[in-house]
Amino acid sequence: MITTRHRNEPSTVLADPAPDWTRLHISDLFLPASLALWALGVRRTNATALGPYGLPAVLPIVFYAGLALLVVSAGTELARRRPSRWRMSMHVVALVVMLYGTAPLVYSEGRYAWLYKTIGAVRYVNAHGQLNRHIDIYQNWPGFFALAAWFGKVADVASPLAYAKWAQLVFELAALPVLYLIYDALSLTVRQRWLALLLYSGSNWIAQDYFSPQALGTLLSLGIMAMTIRWLYMNHPSGNSQPGRQSDVTRADQPSSRQSLRHAERPALLCSTILLVYFVLTFTHELSPYMLAVQLGALVAARLVRPRWLPFALAAIAVGYLLPRFTYVNSHYGLLNSIGSFFSNAAPPSFRVGSVPESQFLIERCADALSVSILGLAIVGAWLRRRSGRAVLGLVLLAFSPVVLLFIQAYGEEGILRVYLFSLPWAAALAASALVSKSGSHRAARTGGTLFRWPQLAQGALRTPLALGLIVALFFPAFFGDDSFNRMPQPEVAAVTSFLQSAPAGPVYCAIS
Repeated sequence: MITTRHRNEPSTVLADPAPDWTRLHISDLFLPASLALWALGVRRTNATALGPYGLPAVLPIVFYAGLALLVVSAGTELARRRPSRWRMSMHVVALVVMLYGTAPLVYSEGRYAWLYKTIGAVRYVNAHGQLNRHIDIYQNWPGFFALAAWFGKVADVASPLAYAKWAQLVFELAALPVLYLIYDALSLTVRQRWLALLLYSGSNWIAQDYFSPQALGTLLSLGIMAMTIRWLYMNHPSGNSQPGRQSDVTRADQPSSRQSLRHAERPALLCSTILLVYFVLTFTHELSPYMLAVQLGALVAARLVRPRWLPFALAAIAVGYLLPRFTYVNSHYGLLNSIGSFFSNAAPPSFRVGSVPESQFLIERCADALSVSILGLAIVGAWLRRRSGRAVLGLVLLAFSPVVLLFIQAYGEEGILRVYLFSLPWAAALAASALVSKSGSHRAARTGGTLFRWPQLAQGALRTPLALGLIVALFFPAFFGDDSFNRMPQPEVAAVTSFLQSAPAGPVYCAIS
């Protein structure tokens, strides 16, 4: 209770305002309505016959209405003086479900022909109890396949076919808490953290998150980064704000800790944990360990991470694992052939073929526009925060150091795509900094004692929903546009599965056109 006394007036007792979570926000109506519209749109979708523009062309208008309403709802919640943590959590989860849960609901089988190569490797482990390093590169990096085979035994699932199509949704949801830990440790405001999560989920069109080693490798890489930035990052603030009381002042404005190792009770144990997780990452994916070592090496070179021996120890683990397999990898994939060929390595696959259909050209341009938009916003965010010194330097190094890959490898003509993938978490954070200023504080409109509060839209508050809406609009053709040939019909999957189960061992003949 607050007591105020005015001259010549008796004491007046004013009741404390009700807690924010008890007040009805406009997003409390918009969010469930958007989910209902999305679910109705999914139910009405007929994806049995897709045209040249893939799934986006057959999704009903009610589906897009639900997605648009979600973007508006997230924008109104972010425009509040203090965005609700649990409400924003629900918005981020809802966006991931809408973007990555649609395909497994409308398709009977998992997308992508290459998905079934990874399923085949898992079933090989189930059949033989081991892998054969002379078959393919999957068998030389067995971490993911061994884990999937173990999970099948524990869960009593005969084949990954039963759950593989849900992998994208599961991996994207699993990345959210790890990314939040990272953004919480960086010098981002509350709004910037939530917007960065929304941008990351809405711009990850590379589709590396299917049932694959790359998906698990990305998640393990983010986990290592979370531990490093929260406890070994030299620009980490010496104190955290209490839960639910975050300020819109960036943590760069707080005193930097010269002894951030004290945040970990046992730094040696923490480094040992990082090395252990990195070892698992090393035999899970062939590229992720090196990109992670490059990014951490850049932070160490800028004196932002200690101990300084950490990236060297990580690189030693990765190289030590590669050496016994180098002859096989180099003979089959020409590991040394593309070193130094930057422009050739950076060329996307589409630039090396003849004319493409108009629909494919449009889909590729949407993917290009989405990538350029995120990276462009990241550059703008870095420029706007250029006076933040070490706080922004770490994000810039993490976002742009993966370009080193293009000086070394084409990675099966997907080098530029992998650079985008490894820079995306950090580019999304910088992009959020460009869209939401660190000093901008939107004041909520006061409506007396009513339970319903509308946010007061200050100057620039519309940038968030407009930018997020544009990103999501480009995501759909970039991510789903190729589904006319990415979708796998159930009869085709059943025929191949039946053949592999019943055919005798020996040569396999297949049609390639």
